[in-house]
Amino acid sequence: MRLRNLDQKFKGLLKQGLSPKDLAFSISIAFLIGIFPIYGTATFILAFLAFRLRLNLPIMIAVSYILTPVQILLILPFARVGEYLFGFEKLGMDLESLQNAYAEGILEAFSQYSGRLVLAIGGWAIISAPMAVLVYILFFQVFRAIRSARKKDEINMSPE
Repeated sequence: MRLRNLDQKFKGLLKQGLSPKDLAFSISIAFLIGIFPIYGTATFILAFLAFRLRLNLPIMIAVSYILTPVQILLILPFARVGEYLFGFEKLGMDLESLQNAYAEGILEAFSQYSGRLVLAIGGWAIISAPMAVLVYILFFQVFRAIRSARKKDEINMSPE
């Protein structure tokens, strides 16, 4: 009995949020959170948002995983943007030292770079929000075009 219930919930999760608007929103949110400058937090945040907003979690997680290398590469540029915008002096932080801190654990990275990670979040918020809106518009148009093309095909193939 419980397995059937679990199976139905899982199938419902896969079918959830499949309209063009919902798919575009899911991808844009996944893009926005997928490049969040604190490594290791995206999956938790996406799961919370997907359940709260009834979005397509599998697509969001897939987009987030695809963006993981981009997320890592953007931590330093976001920190530099935050330093510039908030008037902080540049800190001698490079990708190798950041990787070493994360290799020792996420708490080690926070203890060494907490101030810079806060600045990176500020840079991320300013840069990524407009980018997420553009991603939403792009994917909404693409999914809407695909949906209308499918409807035309269905109409043309139906027997008269």
